Amino acid sequence: MNTRIVTLETMQADHRTWLDCLAQWRQDIDRWQAEHESAITRLAEMQKIVVEHGECLEEHARALRQSEEAIASHDREIAKQLKGTSEQPQDVVANQHQDQEGVFHRQQSAHERIKKHHEAVMAQLQALQDTAVSGM
Repeated sequence: MNTRIVTLETMQADHRTWLDCLAQWRQDIDRWQAEHESAITRLAEMQKIVVEHGECLEEHARALRQSEEAIASHDREIAKQLKGTSEQPQDVVANQHQDQEGVFHRQQSAHERIKKHHEAVMAQLQALQDTAVSGM
C-alpha cells in the first residue's frame, strides 16, 4: 500500500492547492449568481411574452368564432337561394362566398403559424422545466 508521507511542507502545498481550487470555485459561483440574476429577469420577460401569447390565442379563437358565425349565416342565405326565397341577387351571394374563402385561407395560414409557434414554445418551456426540476 502506497501511503503519502505528510509533512509540514506537504500540508502547506495541499493548502495552496485547495485555496486555488476554492478561488476558482468562488469565481464560478460569482458567475453563476450573475447568470441567475439575469435568468430571473429573462424569465419575467418570458412570462410577459407567454401572457401575450395567450392573448393572441384568444384573439385567434374569437376570429374563428366569427368565421363560424359568418359561414352559418352565409349557408342560411344559400338555403334561401336554393328555395327561391332570397332577396339578394345570386352574384352578391357568390361574391360573399369568395370573400369568405379568402378569409378562410388567411385563417388557415395563421392557424398553422400559431400551431407551430405554440408547439415550439411549449416544448421549450417543458424542457426548461424538466431540466430545472431534475435537481443538482
